[in-house]
Order: sequence, then structure tokens, then C-alpha cells
Amino acid sequence: MKVFSSLHGTHFTLTIRAVQAQKSTHSILFRYQPHTVRFFLVLATVCLLAVPLASARAQMSSSTTTVPNALLYVTNSKSSLVSLRKHINAMDIIAPQTYTATKDGRLLGKPSEEMLKLARDAGARVMPLVVNQNFSQDGMSAFLRDSRAQSALIAALVTEARLRGYIGYQYDFEHMRAEDRDLYSKFVADSAPYLHGAGLQLSVAVAPKHSDDKADYGEGSWEHWTGAFDYIAIGAAADFVSVMAYDDSRSAGPVASVPWVEQVLEYTLERIPAHKVSLGIPFYAWIWNTHTGKRVDIRGYPAIADLLKTKQVIKKSWSSEHGVPSVTYKKGGRTYTAWYENQQSFERKIGLVSENKLFGFSAWALGLEDPNVWNTVVTMRAPQYGLAMR
Repeated sequence: MKVFSSLHGTHFTLTIRAVQAQKSTHSILFRYQPHTVRFFLVLATVCLLAVPLASARAQMSSSTTTVPNALLYVTNSKSSLVSLRKHINAMDIIAPQTYTATKDGRLLGKPSEEMLKLARDAGARVMPLVVNQNFSQDGMSAFLRDSRAQSALIAALVTEARLRGYIGYQYDFEHMRAEDRDLYSKFVADSAPYLHGAGLQLSVAVAPKHSDDKADYGEGSWEHWTGAFDYIAIGAAADFVSVMAYDDSRSAGPVASVPWVEQVLEYTLERIPAHKVSLGIPFYAWIWNTHTGKRVDIRGYPAIADLLKTKQVIKKSWSSEHGVPSVTYKKGGRTYTAWYENQQSFERKIGLVSENKLFGFSAWALGLEDPNVWNTVVTMRAPQYGLAMR
């Protein structure tokens, strides 16, 4: 998921799955023959850890009515932790922005002990994000061409999961070159057997796509981000995929208008089964200078709520076309429009989850939300919504 400096997503049968995972790893060892010894060490680690971690993966069922499918991203901000404390009992999976992978395969980062304790006490599952260091494009390209680095990272992930009690990880590698698409797909596919063999889940966050024509995206989007994700290949390997259905690269208004989200979802469901799709939902706002037409800021709902109480406001409106509210206001002699997300827009997007029988949703990020969305989340715990929230 994106980091904003101004603000600041199974099935396991113990014996059979372990054997199947070991069988599937043989093909990987064969592909990586030049580095067989190093990969053997990864395989040995996975096999040793499979039994201790089996109970975590056993909780994950293939049924969409039992698999946890409300994923909330947690940042290192104070507001994110405050929201976590207040609402963790309404969450299934918390996905903290914890780990960084270096180009040589080292795993950097340490989770918040308070966050882990809150999760344990509430019975919530933890699936940390793993991102490429500094979202470096060159670093990611080097990593994807280094099988030693990949095997080292996988081994570190399995060891760390055992230590911390994670259910798995979400790969959130971003700012990748489109030309590295197949290499990234291969890395995801090669990671899955090792993680599954250890009783862990693998999910992947992907950039939003609604077309395979790079002309349909904003300048540079396809070449440096969107084009790097092969939905079919990733969807086949991952347990579920969080589609980041926000940050519309051609929008001059909302972060994620409903019609655009519907286009993204249509593209996605033609390539990934619905039961593997987690719809990404934003909690933040884009601020635009109405004179220059340029986006000038990003804010969470709490800042917008404070703004709505001031005399700076010129006009408040709800766009039935976009399914998103906005507010126009004056500040420092200039006029701005903020397109933001509130409970009403959240409900419009959540409606797509139930309508399409998706795995669930992945929301970015705790601490940025309209507090009223939690009323919707609690309501969604009703069985008729098909969202198995605690």
C-alpha cells in the first residue's frame, strides 16, 4: 500500500498438505539447480516449521463464509494504533506495514509488541506486509534476478512467522518495471509452496488494472507500476489478492470513483476467481487546487471532518455519478476541493463485495477512516452478507 508522508492486505490438512508442499518444491529446486544447496536449506526450514504453524493455517477454510475476509492495514502512525485499540474486535486480519525486503534478500523490520498483544487478546490474525526497500525500482529488478536473495528472504519470512505467530504475509512490492512482470510472477509462484508448506498464507497486493492498453492509464503508470502485475499468474499462485482499487491514475477528482472501481473489478474477475479477490478500499482524500487543477495534498477523514466544521467551507456535495462526497473551501486566498471517503462511499464500495461474492475487502488505512464506517462493519457481520467477521 502507499505511504503518505503527510499522513503519517486457506486450506490446510496437516499431513497431506505438508507432503504436497514438499512435492511441489522439488520442481523449484530443479529450476534453481545452480543454487540447490541454498534452496535445500529453505526447504528444510519449511518442513521443520510446517507442524508448529499448521494450526494457524488450519483456521483458514476454502469456504468464503469461514475464511477471514476483512483486512485492515495498520501503519506506524499514532492514529492508526488508536483506531486499532478501539476497533480490533471488529477485525479479522490486521496487516501491519512492518517489513522491508532488501535487494539481497534480507528481511528488515520489527512489529509493534502492543499490536501483537492486541491481536492475540482479541483473537485477530496478523498478516504483515512485505515491501521492497524504499520502493526502489532498481533494487527490485536486482532482487528478481537473484535466486539466492529470493531463497534467503523466503527462509527469513518462515522463521519470523514462527516466532511471531503470523498466519502469513502479503507481498506489497511496488514501483516495479513493467518489463519485470514475468520475473515477479515467477517469484510469487515460487514463494507459495514454501509458505504453504509451513502452514502460511501468501497474499499479494496488486496495482489497479482496468485495461491492458497502457494508453488508458496516466503518464508513466503502466511502465513503472501497473504493467508489472500479471493478474492471471498471481491469482493462480496466491491464496488471495488485494486489488488496490484506488489512486485512479487519470482522475482529476476522487481517489476511487465507483464507476472506475467497477471497471477494475470487471477486469479482475475475468482473471481471478471471486473467492480470491479482496477489494481495496481507500479511507483517504485527495485535495485539488481548483484554479490550477493540480492535486496538492492527501488527507484522512479526521482532517476533513475538522474542515467541515469551519467557515472556510463554500460548498458540500455528494456526487451520485462518482459515489463519493466532496467539499470546496477557501484557504489562504485560494480555493480547493477535497474528494473524500465517508461511511456512505464506503458502503457503496462494500456493496460490490457482497454483490460479486468476493473474498472480502482490504482497507487503507486504519486511522484515516470516518469513524462511522465501523457501524457498517458491525452490520456486515450478519451472515447474509457472506463476510465472516468476528
